[in-house]
Amino acid sequence: MTFSIIGHCDRTGAFGAAITTSDLAVGSRCVRLAHGRGAFLSQHRTDSRLGDLGISLLRDGASADDAITQVVASSPDIEWRQLGALDARGQSAVFHGRRMYSIYTHTGGKNCLALGNILDNERVTAAMAAAFLADPALPLAEKLLLALEAGQDAGGEVANALRSSALHVTGDHGIPSCDLRIDISDGKAVADLRMLFEAYKGREAALRAIALSPDAVPVQSTLFETSIERIAELGLDARFPTALHRDSWTVAGPERK
Repeated sequence: MTFSIIGHCDRTGAFGAAITTSDLAVGSRCVRLAHGRGAFLSQHRTDSRLGDLGISLLRDGASADDAITQVVASSPDIEWRQLGALDARGQSAVFHGRRMYSIYTHTGGKNCLALGNILDNERVTAAMAAAFLADPALPLAEKLLLALEAGQDAGGEVANALRSSALHVTGDHGIPSCDLRIDISDGKAVADLRMLFEAYKGREAALRAIALSPDAVPVQSTLFETSIERIAELGLDARFPTALHRDSWTVAGPERK
């Protein structure tokens, strides 16, 4: 009851994934990524430990085929699972367990692999890969989300009541470019993810700067001044002497009071 896509950007080295399902909190369970090294999907009666093993193998330089082979060999319950891998060399590999009772497919393309089970029809993953490949100039996150939307438009899950979704793209310094999750939705998880993504766009550079160069990022004037006022109201100046050291912070926004 999950359809997903993993992809790679040659320019940045990023790997990413977009995924949705009718169950809850899919983003924490099925996707594993390593910047510059690979992406691994573990879905259908998910065992997240298989994803952990798969991405560790890719991180150590295994090919997609070798990673899938070793993960398959690691579990006595593997016939319940659906696995997908994409490695740093652009190769993809999949495994479909024989205990899957539904329509399930996969579609590979340059730098991408779409994977799905309990699908409405056999065209879902092909539509996803086609959407991913349609405009190579787009950022990886946008291509992944467009692919997820195309999968839904092509029929998606057989029941089509999507309750969770996720969009994750790696970045350098171990800081994701984006890691957005809809853990519970009233059947509109893909639309909710798009809304979250549109709100998030443009924030990546600022959030990266906060992590890597916090001294260079001004504090927000409203929060700064409101905090000083609240400290004074509660008589906590001795413990939090911010007002006495205003010049220690660069404040952005209207002039300070």
